[in-house]
Amino acid sequence: MFLNSDAAHASSLKNAPDNEEFWGAVRKTMAPMYTHTQLVNTRRGSAPLEVRERVRSLVDLSLSYELDEYEPFRDLKESGSSLMIRQMLADYFGGGADEIALTRNAMEGIATVLNGVTLKPGDEVIATKYCYDSNLAILRQRVERDGILLKLVDLPFGRGSDAEFVKAFSDAITERTRLITFPHVVVRTGQVLPVRPLSELARAKGIFSFVDGAHSAGHICFRLEELGCDAFATCLHKWMYGPRGTGFLYVRRDKIADVWPMWASWSNKPADSIEKFEEVGSVFKALPASIPDALAFNLQIGQEEKAARLRYMRNRWMIPLSRHEKVTMLTDIDAEPGTGFGAFVLVGIDHGQFAKALLDEFKINVLSFAMDEDPSLKGIHVSPGLSNSLEEIDRFVEAADIVLGRFGSTLTRV
Repeated sequence: MFLNSDAAHASSLKNAPDNEEFWGAVRKTMAPMYTHTQLVNTRRGSAPLEVRERVRSLVDLSLSYELDEYEPFRDLKESGSSLMIRQMLADYFGGGADEIALTRNAMEGIATVLNGVTLKPGDEVIATKYCYDSNLAILRQRVERDGILLKLVDLPFGRGSDAEFVKAFSDAITERTRLITFPHVVVRTGQVLPVRPLSELARAKGIFSFVDGAHSAGHICFRLEELGCDAFATCLHKWMYGPRGTGFLYVRRDKIADVWPMWASWSNKPADSIEKFEEVGSVFKALPASIPDALAFNLQIGQEEKAARLRYMRNRWMIPLSRHEKVTMLTDIDAEPGTGFGAFVLVGIDHGQFAKALLDEFKINVLSFAMDEDPSLKGIHVSPGLSNSLEEIDRFVEAADIVLGRFGSTLTRV
């Protein structure tokens, strides 16, 4: 089931992506509680038992102590952050602890940057229709409030080369462009956008580059300093398997002063301090206090191992389905880096009916989607996670074969 490149890489991993004894043990530690086979894991990941137990133990402490000398979270700021946790995140993702601020989710970091970059009437922001609708809502509010211009570049739907993506942004840039923003990974199709070339393009023209990393952190391998972007925001509850209510914002050291915080710093943090972004008031400290446990879980497995396993699971369903005459894959299986996401278009078959048949008859959940900014762009999205088993994926392939067979043909077996 490996592609050749994956097979060659597997020998260098601590645990190969097809080592079912190892991955079965990982799945047991995650103890998924879904009642149907869940093959849409983009909203949240199943936190491992050790993280769940840690949060439970911290909840009582968070609710029972006053701020006194026995405060069990005295090493955490009011916002739940600490230098130790920020350093741990920097060790895992790259960058420096003085470039990483803890947030409560990806949107908090996204809103901070999109609202915090100084823009004047007539300034341009370039984004893409594949940005989250909530991200675009922030920018459209700035259009109304500040008189800026928002341009959405037209990118390929699904497969596309790095050169195509860079050219699309380059062609859209004018002397009024001040900010470009885009997702690291397009959530529906799994397309990985070329962050470094786009960031270099922006920097050469004095343009601020901002990346939404909600679906790359913990999913694919990268180092923040190697991406080259000016800012990057993500959450930790999706592919890092931490609790909801945790995330971080990265801003390049030399760009921190260029971004206003959402809340004014009441402790008079200087403009070039990453900590100015953390003064958000009181938070529920049980959640950020469990970040070290979530990081430990990921470190025990290994990020390269995680990424290879997710691609392996993707290939297990994508290769056989791609042989069907009524299936057109939107995902390039040979792309590097690849994600565990996949999407396809059905020819002559209603996407909603296909997904409904899988759910009603086989209790398998996949996503029938239409892009928010362009509903004509439709497809079926599948994203297994580490909490899924190969048996579940194989059952999905068999069920899809049955449903597709009603429309005149079945999978071509090789």
